[in-house]
Amino acid sequence: MSLAEHQVISDQLQKVVVGKKIVQVIANQNPHSFVWFATEPQHAFAPKEVSHPQAEQYAELLTGQMIRGSEVHFGAYGTFNFLYVGDRALMFGIPTRYYAAGEKLPKRHQLMLTFDDGSAMVLCGSLGGTIYLFRVNEKGLAIDYLPPCFPSVLSDDFSESFFLDFIQSIDLTKLRPFKSVKCFLATQNRIPGLDNVILHEILWQAQVNPKSVMAALGQAEYKRLYAAIKKVFPAVIAAGGLDTGKDIFGHFGGYVTHASRNTLDKPCARCGGLIVKEAYMGGAVYYCPKCQPLIVK
Repeated sequence: MSLAEHQVISDQLQKVVVGKKIVQVIANQNPHSFVWFATEPQHAFAPKEVSHPQAEQYAELLTGQMIRGSEVHFGAYGTFNFLYVGDRALMFGIPTRYYAAGEKLPKRHQLMLTFDDGSAMVLCGSLGGTIYLFRVNEKGLAIDYLPPCFPSVLSDDFSESFFLDFIQSIDLTKLRPFKSVKCFLATQNRIPGLDNVILHEILWQAQVNPKSVMAALGQAEYKRLYAAIKKVFPAVIAAGGLDTGKDIFGHFGGYVTHASRNTLDKPCARCGGLIVKEAYMGGAVYYCPKCQPLIVK
């Protein structure tokens, strides 16, 4: 998930679960090979033989505890929602749902927390993900959770000069195995919190083709990419998420995307060309061939 999605989840959890007491915990009800549990940092991303037994400790550590706060952090392990519970942080990066008292609860999930008012929070990582329960230090960060050396895209430190210097610091001609814009921006956690989903909107705003060669772009394209990043992230957060994804209440976000499955085969809002979908790098890309021209050299 992108930093914007994490922030939307955090803001909503702050309003509906903070201050509530956990009365029941069900962890790893539906074991998943790519959903990891850990109560200590050394067990992060451990094989399921190590990870899944860790889930057995969650009920003991969480039951009876009060939810103290909700934040978003990114660092050595990636981008996470932090839900502070007792002396620990529930760190997760998978789809999250909140159910009011009396609502029908899902049968399949990786973690369910039931609160004293009958409401519940459910984590279900159908595509995999992490659900860690680490102790926190005096700064509220999980022990051994290394702070990032890269500034948040939402901060003033993520300036245009920083972004341009960052690009120039990398030999773009030696990127392997792919050299595309999509690969550069949305893989290897180069820009924390920028994922493939929000990438399509950023590239549409910047008028940059996802398959263009990163090294073939010029200063004008790099500056447009920066401007799009600074525009899209806060706009998505303010709108409660993208219209292609759901929030913790099961509602689609209010940010109207311009290059997504929702606009596929429809006229581009900028130039009138048709939005296309193409298989690429094991996934799919959405863009307008007319106003997002391919640049390869």
